[in-house]
Amino acid sequence: MKENKDLANGDNKKEGGGYEAEFEKYLSGELEIEQLRSIESDIEKFRVLLNYMDQELDQELYERDTEAGGGEEEAGTEEAEPGRQISKAVSRKFRKYMIAAVVAAICIVPAVLAGLSPLLDFIYYDPDQSMEIMDEENESVIVVNPFVTNMSVYMELFCGDKGFANICLWPEGYGRYTIDVRTQIDGEETPHLLELVRNHLYRNDMNWNRSDFPDNAFTGRSMGISCSMPAEDAKKKLEKAPELMKIRAAVSFDGLKSMEELVDFIERHDTNYLYCPIEAEGYSYWGFAPVRSGYAYYYDREEFPFLDLNEYEGMEEEVTKARAYEEHVESMIRYLMEQEDFLKIFDGGVPGGKNYLDTYKYKGVLDYIREHGVKSYGVVVYARKEELLEILEDPSVEGVYMLDGKMDLKF
Repeated sequence: MKENKDLANGDNKKEGGGYEAEFEKYLSGELEIEQLRSIESDIEKFRVLLNYMDQELDQELYERDTEAGGGEEEAGTEEAEPGRQISKAVSRKFRKYMIAAVVAAICIVPAVLAGLSPLLDFIYYDPDQSMEIMDEENESVIVVNPFVTNMSVYMELFCGDKGFANICLWPEGYGRYTIDVRTQIDGEETPHLLELVRNHLYRNDMNWNRSDFPDNAFTGRSMGISCSMPAEDAKKKLEKAPELMKIRAAVSFDGLKSMEELVDFIERHDTNYLYCPIEAEGYSYWGFAPVRSGYAYYYDREEFPFLDLNEYEGMEEEVTKARAYEEHVESMIRYLMEQEDFLKIFDGGVPGGKNYLDTYKYKGVLDYIREHGVKSYGVVVYARKEELLEILEDPSVEGVYMLDGKMDLKF
């Protein structure tokens, strides 16, 4: 025993602080190779001793202490008594550790997680956060998710020609979500998968929040040579198409139309209107879906009138459709300007990079339409062959860009 005591306290003490100082240097990587090997040799000895105490000695002493018969002589010896004391001490210590671990698992860990969840929700944007609103008319409480409204408005404003349908959301852990933005045209859905990881957005489709049409699809806002086909040439091409063809097309006006003129055009030509892009001083497509309704589940209707065009139902005698369109567009822009946390991620970030928000873009477009009014340079339609031919006969139509089409056997 004296030899072991010397090993721990005497023989390994070095100048300049003793063994403790030398061990600190070992941890910081400052020891020479010989001193390093000496420390590692001590560590190995200590590890062997601990393993022996833990696996062999404790088990042997425990069996001696609990075995019935034949052990009384050994139990009375001087050698057995220290062994039993060590065994009991180890057992008590082990039980204390086990009880502490169970208490931590049952009480402490859930408490930590319960506190961590709202903390992370405060730090990171949570698209799965719901809220309750009171439906006074029906005297009931409705659970809504503001993120659905945010995404609905955003998708309509910037890429309504895709036909936004809904979103599917899967929480994958703290600050991590899988989001499926689904668009739909004529009953055919297209998924756009996004990964939101602690406020960083990752996407496979880089154009998920952009129009399917190229920037120069319309003649009225083309920065260079437009890819729109003149109306007369388009009619000749279209006449050769099968009768059952349905086509998604960007129809260009020969000038800007006010909302009154746009309403008149829509009422004269019956077809499926997907999107009406508006003049926004050179920015990429901004617009609205003229027949979209029933998608905005939560907002202040007084602050954002006609954010959901479904509000117009029953108000035909009080408000013109043209005015409803104008207020709808302005409400969408103002609504999104208040969703800064949402816009920083879904409108302003690069994959995995820093999020930013170009507030000037939104303010600039809002100021422009307030000064000049909401005006459109075209429409996106999903029309049957004969419907599109009729539209091309309109004298205000300058050209058309036909993006895609399919055979429609329902007609």
